[in-house]
Amino acid sequence: IGPPNLYVRFRLTDPVQPRAQSFVTHASPFSTITIWVVDERGVVRSARYTPASVHHLIAGPLMAMPLPQTPARPLLVAVKIAQPWNKIIASEARLDSASEGSGWDMSVVVAMAAICGMLVVPLLLNFGFYIVLRRQFVLWHIVMVGLMLVTTVVGTGFVHIGLDMVAGTEVAINSICYSAIAAAGLMFLVTFLEPDALSVPVRRLLIGCAPLVFSGGVFTAAKIDALRPWSALGTYLSVSLAIFLIVIGLVDAWRRGSKLVSFIILGWSPTLIVGVYRIGCYLLPHARPTESVVVFQLTIAAEVLINSLGIVIRFLELRRERDLANARAIELEGVAGRDALTGLWNRHSIERRFNDLFHLGYRTMAVIDLDHFKRINDRHGHAVGDSVLKVVASVLGEDGDACAIRMGGEEFLLLLRGPGAAERAERCRRALSTRIAAAVPGLGHVVTASMGLVEHDLSGNLDVEFAVLYSHCDRLLYEAKRLGRNRTMRERLTGFTPDAQMRTA
Repeated sequence: IGPPNLYVRFRLTDPVQPRAQSFVTHASPFSTITIWVVDERGVVRSARYTPASVHHLIAGPLMAMPLPQTPARPLLVAVKIAQPWNKIIASEARLDSASEGSGWDMSVVVAMAAICGMLVVPLLLNFGFYIVLRRQFVLWHIVMVGLMLVTTVVGTGFVHIGLDMVAGTEVAINSICYSAIAAAGLMFLVTFLEPDALSVPVRRLLIGCAPLVFSGGVFTAAKIDALRPWSALGTYLSVSLAIFLIVIGLVDAWRRGSKLVSFIILGWSPTLIVGVYRIGCYLLPHARPTESVVVFQLTIAAEVLINSLGIVIRFLELRRERDLANARAIELEGVAGRDALTGLWNRHSIERRFNDLFHLGYRTMAVIDLDHFKRINDRHGHAVGDSVLKVVASVLGEDGDACAIRMGGEEFLLLLRGPGAAERAERCRRALSTRIAAAVPGLGHVVTASMGLVEHDLSGNLDVEFAVLYSHCDRLLYEAKRLGRNRTMRERLTGFTPDAQMRTA
């Protein structure tokens, strides 16, 4: 491909074959194509085509040029391709019996169309995955599948159904897409596998080389005339580098015991094999360059389907890990928010939930403190004192419309809702003496309790701070202690919002 012109010659020696009507080759950039036809009488005819004058087929990545007509049967066709940018324009050239050229069989067209449809489904599926679970590997797979869809539409010729695109633009798009797919594949490999599946040097190597791999496609798409002989090598070499790095990554992950690497190996192996074959056919001296479009698209479909299955499994695994982490966090929160001795909520937990409970109707607060509890610990020991506290917790927790909290020591708090909240709190306080005497015999005296209770007006819609309501209850509790213990002191608070006239007065 180094010289400025590339020549292709066809000898038509079989008289049984249909008469050649057109020159068909792979869509690839060129400057001009000149065709000479020599018939059996020695008459020579020629035609010259530019990129804008060739006919692009829909059924395949092909372009066709009608042969100049001769009076007699053609015996020789010579083609001069000026400024070719890819060897494929010559290696995949052929003559066709149709004047406008013929592309793939209908079965191949249907298969390629099906592949386009198959690529849309995992693309939408990945978008759904990313909405639910925002992970980098899902984004990289979206990039890969999206670019594969672009290369399929362009590389199969389907793009010409709606767009009139010259071969140079097609190749530029495909070159950038191929290199971008390879670079995204490196990033997908790094982010999809388990965090410890790749060693640190390999991980850094893959990430660091991804921009270099992408630059190969940009180099090919640049179309700098001085670099024409090496332009196509940019994509082939960048993809070769990506394949080499991917193999290194897969081997490293396999040796380190990755469970997810098997999906990538299974999904990527056909594509990697076809990629190596295409690169070898282009770079080896005596090989015939080929795009192998049909086989390559089939491997892309297999890769997307298998890797999509791997993503589903990875998604389920990550969701399971997240659910376990959430459950553990809830469990730890529950342990941290509970009093170890009585199992009741502690002060920290109720302070965080107070606003929600208040708006749910828990607007009666009662602070209960056991009278002379220190005597029990001093006379009978802390074990007996703990038993008393457990009885208090069981009594306070029996009301289904109340939240019982141990504030510390022998002090408890009740948040109540529903009708008769104050009366229910008072019954709980009085029941403590009987229940403690029955459950903890041998105390030698009746254990009583004092209580300070505040009812907030149920019609009020204002937010109330826990500390404010608690301070009222605490004040009333100490008032009950001062007046002789074993009693309840209660108040009612009313919250209101000043009307507009009062605010403007």
